[in-house]
Amino acid sequence: MDYIVRIPDINYEECFPKWAPNLEFAMTWNSFSILPAYLEPYLIKVFNEAKALLDPAKDAALIEQVEWFCAQEGQHYRQHIMFNRVFQTPRYPEVEPIGRQYGKDLENFRKSRSLIFNLAYVEGFESGGGVFYRRWFEDFDEYRKGAREEALLLFDWHMGEEFEHREVAFKLYMRLAATGNVFRRIWYGYFYRIYGVLKTMGHGGQCIDAVRRHLLDVERREMSPPEAKASLAREAAFSKSIFWKVLGDLIVVLSPFYNPANKPAPAGIESMLANFAKGGKHAKGSQRRAPRT
Repeated sequence: MDYIVRIPDINYEECFPKWAPNLEFAMTWNSFSILPAYLEPYLIKVFNEAKALLDPAKDAALIEQVEWFCAQEGQHYRQHIMFNRVFQTPRYPEVEPIGRQYGKDLENFRKSRSLIFNLAYVEGFESGGGVFYRRWFEDFDEYRKGAREEALLLFDWHMGEEFEHREVAFKLYMRLAATGNVFRRIWYGYFYRIYGVLKTMGHGGQCIDAVRRHLLDVERREMSPPEAKASLAREAAFSKSIFWKVLGDLIVVLSPFYNPANKPAPAGIESMLANFAKGGKHAKGSQRRAPRT
């Protein structure tokens, strides 16, 4: 396959926190946007540490994929930092401290925990967080209507590339953690991997929930009681609309037979990503990574 690193051309200056008619939908995805700004620089450091342990000859293909993964993730966190400025403002004073604490937690993990733990955390994010690929592309048509294009483009591109490189973290984790004797293959290949998924979703989920609650609390303080009640109802309806689908996808991730290569592609992903590749209407640039020789 071609290892492409896309650089979107998206201007967030006129985007604003309430970028969709459904306030609760917009604020939920604003809260999701906090994680990449801190997690993806961390995972790049973890992957660079892990890459040094790979065999340059035996693992040449995996090394190339790791480098591509890191290059794509480097663009992700840069775009999210720019986007996050629309709600990291004095109006929402708790957002930035919550994000900084999450970043400090990750740096502490990297410095104080084992490389296998950190690889499991990253793999947990890639597989656990990956349950939202299909939801974003296939389940949110009603929420996307009337939304600002800038925000939709950001999440289209990011979710699309997360699907595209969905196998890399899994391969790297399994190569370094779950090879060797039967114990390692069972313990690290399944049980510790599941621990990584649950740890990431719990830890990252706390950050997302805290940001979302703060954003919505600020908005609801300015609402009348009937408006606030309607907002709470919309939030509950949105959560209910995706709960069982997300749970079903998560059960697949928790299976001992899980393989991200088997995930079906979300509808329309190829044509969407083409818009961000070289010559596409939303592309600032893209780089095709040359195969190793």
